[in-house]
Parts: sequence; structure tokens; C-alpha cells
Amino acid sequence: MKKLIMIMTLLTLNASADVYDLRSEGYTGTYCVGDTLTYNLDGEYVEKILISAEGIRNDGFIKVYADGALVQNIGVPGYDPDYSFRVRQNVSNISLKFERTCSRVLDMKIFTEDSSRTSRSSNTGGFHETEWGAIALDIVESMVMTHMLSDDTLWDEFLKPLQVLALKYDAISSVSDLGDLKAALYALSMAKLISDYEQKLLVLAESQRNEDDVRELLRIKEAILEVYDVKERNLDREIKNLEELF
Repeated sequence: MKKLIMIMTLLTLNASADVYDLRSEGYTGTYCVGDTLTYNLDGEYVEKILISAEGIRNDGFIKVYADGALVQNIGVPGYDPDYSFRVRQNVSNISLKFERTCSRVLDMKIFTEDSSRTSRSSNTGGFHETEWGAIALDIVESMVMTHMLSDDTLWDEFLKPLQVLALKYDAISSVSDLGDLKAALYALSMAKLISDYEQKLLVLAESQRNEDDVRELLRIKEAILEVYDVKERNLDREIKNLEELF
């Protein structure tokens, strides 16, 4: 069985996020059943990966492994969709294994962060209140990359207003506490936007590439409702009461 091993050694990062464009380095191309593409990362913290690929002649799969553990199973149809998924761990190597058909990898980016930065959500599923805005902004970025702004409706109806609310909440929460009325207004408005768009989000989640982002959005909504002790059906009333104060 043919096995291609392409090794890319990544330099040690500083505290800010960095993006490695593998296409510009010549690591894209055609790979067939049994081929393995391996990237050495020397223990770097990988936040997420973006892969653009298409099946050749038939649909197939690309299985992505981090240090031998399966982190994503990508279904590759006969066109060039983009897949974005989170890894959020220190990784020595990432391997792509190709199954059922030859695939053409058109683009691939690895997004890394300093290993001292912790995951935004804890293992128990909780979020710190001051992180809601930053997490929502990360999700907007991820969904924009996944859809490459090809869906103007998603951007206009949901991602753009969520980005605005998240920016406002992030700015307020960084200089005030949870009891700040403006922070409450922006947080509850984010929860209302997610709630109103929930059915469409669940449809998006049927695609594997959107599942993680949708899950985190719903968790943010539930966390906001719990912290502010507001029933989902009462969001309109609570937001209106807060708006009347400004």
C-alpha cells in the first residue's frame, strides 16, 4: 500500500494565534485510497483546522487523526466544500487518511494558539460569563470560514447581528461585572437571537462541519438563561424592560 508522508515542522508560536497555509507550502494535491498525509507539529496547541477537498469520480472520506486519535471523519463529495472543525489540544502530529476514493485537497489551514491558552469551555460544559462575547465571535469567524460567505442569508439574518451583539457584550463585560444592565441587555439579546434562529441552526447542524459551532451556540444560550434566571419564553419581555432604561 502506497503511503505518502509529508512532514511539515511548525515553528514555536508566541502567545497570539497563528495560521499556517499549507497550500502555499505545496502540501495540497491528489491523494488516493491508502495514502496518508502526516504533519508534525512538535506539540503545538491546535485550535482548529480548515480543509477544502473534493472527491475524484466517487464520494469518499478523509479521516483526520491527532496523535493517532480520530478527531474528524470528513465526507468528501464530488465538489469542493470547506470543512472547519476544532481540535483544541496540544498535538505532535496530524494525519489525514483517504478512503473509498481519490481526493483532491484544494486548501488546508491549521490555526494554532499558544499552549498556555485554555479551552474557552470547561470539560463540564460551563462558560465563564465574561467569555460569552469572545466565544460567539470565534464561532462567527468559524462559520464564516466554513461557508466562505456563500450564504448571504446566514450572514445577514444571523451571523452579522450576532457579531455586533457579541462585540458590544465583550466590550462591556471586560470593564464591568455581571450586574451591569447593558451587559445583561446584550447577553439576553444574544440568547434571543440564538433562540429565534435555533431551528435553522439545527438544520445546519445536520452537516458535520457545522455541528460543533451549533452545539456551542446553544450552550451559550442556555448558560445566559441560567445565569440571568430568565425563561426562554420571557426573553422579549426582559429585553424590552432593559431597553426602556436606556
